[in-house]
Order: sequence, then structure tokens, then C-alpha cells
Amino acid sequence: MRIAVLAYCLVLAWLYVRQDHFIYFPITSEPSLWREKAAHAGAQIIPGVNAIVVEPSVVDASTKTAVFFHGNDGDAFGRLSLARVFNKRGYRLVLAEYPGYGPNPGMPSQASIVPAAMALMREISKRWPGRVTVVGESLGSGVAAQVAAAVPESVDKLVLITPFTSLRETAAQQMWFVPVSLLLKSPFDSSAALKNYHGLSSVLVAGQDELVGSQAGITLYKQLATLGPSSLLVLPQATHNTWMSGLTEQNWDQLLRVAPR
Repeated sequence: MRIAVLAYCLVLAWLYVRQDHFIYFPITSEPSLWREKAAHAGAQIIPGVNAIVVEPSVVDASTKTAVFFHGNDGDAFGRLSLARVFNKRGYRLVLAEYPGYGPNPGMPSQASIVPAAMALMREISKRWPGRVTVVGESLGSGVAAQVAAAVPESVDKLVLITPFTSLRETAAQQMWFVPVSLLLKSPFDSSAALKNYHGLSSVLVAGQDELVGSQAGITLYKQLATLGPSSLLVLPQATHNTWMSGLTEQNWDQLLRVAPR
């Protein structure tokens, strides 16, 4: 019994130290290659934070700004295809990048990602004054929720895609044999963060979400709907990573709260 307890404690210690390797799966890049990829895509880079900016073909006083926080895997360029969707609707798209991802130094964690996201929001406000549509996918939904909670006056719309109520709750479901609440360094508690958010919001739920489950997004939607105008879009056959393939133009209009054309 003592050996079993000791072994379990050693496993917990190992999980605590190595937990970020089970949460974050970054693709890293040299700064020169990052700039080269942006130039090839016709995009700009915001220095310092290395966010990618794709402007619509016509930029004028009516041009809106959307910032997109991606999931825990890959890098910001993995969502470059979304520029067409946002540009078509009059948005410049800012693809945020996290510490430890792309060319950015540091290690990803809630303690580093959220301050970096806030720094990006400040930079956006300097370049393009006005309220911003904040979009978060998967892990990025947790980042977007923290941003909306911190600066609700700067948020025009909040769009959460395949979100969780909290990363702590999701991890506890996946690793029921571990005291996650005591070990997790990046809880990303979106439900708690959004208790005082009363702005526009949209939630996309994948009906076959195998990672966070469909109920988490529905729960978050119900919470948001009691606080402000909110809409829910459920894609019954979509999984956590296939949600994009099931979206129609009308779905995008609903998510972004754009008037039908």
C-alpha cells in the first residue's frame, strides 16, 4: 500500500510538472519565416505580439475589426483561411498568437497567454479605435472569455466556438483519477469570467464534440443568454475539429450577428 501511494504521488508530481505538455501543442517558427509567410499571404504582422492581420479589399470608416484566438494546437496561420469569411463581412481579421507559439518567446500558460492577449487588445485599440469582435475557438474560447471579462467596454461581440465552461472541469472529466482542481495551473474558467458580461454573444457547439462535449457550450450559452443577447448554433454531426466544414454563409452571419444579405 505504501508503495502504491508513493507511486501515485510521484505520478501526480510528474503530471503537475509536465501538465503544459498535455495542454499546449505549439508549432514554432523563426521570425524571418513568419514574416515571409505573412508576406506570401498578403498579410501584415503586428510587431512585438506577432499577430497576423488580413485587411479586406476595401478599407474605410465602416471597416470593423475582429480578433481570433485559436485552439491549443498549431499556430495562428492554421486559421488564415478564415480571413475570407471575415473580410467578406467587412472585417479586418487579426489572428492572435500565443507565447511559445510561432516566433513568440516564452511558455504558454494562462499566466502568460492572457496578458499577451490584453497587450494585443491595447495595440488594436491604438491602430483601429473602436469596439472589437472577439472570437475564440476551443482553448481560444477561454482566452476570449478572459478578454471580454477584463474589457467588456471594448468588445462589440463575443463569439465562442466549441467552448468549455472551464478547462479545469474539462480536464477533470478526462482525468477523473487525478485531483485536477489542485494541480491545474491554467484553469481558464470561462463561466466565472463571464458572470458580468452583458454584451452580444454567439456560441457554436459541435454535437459530436469528443473533447469538451456538447453540453459545455450549451451550458455557457444558457448563462450568457440570461445576461445579454445571445444566440446558439449547434452543428449536430460536427466534432471538435470539424466544425468549420459544416458552416454555411448563413451560419457565419448568425455567429457574427451580421444582418442577412
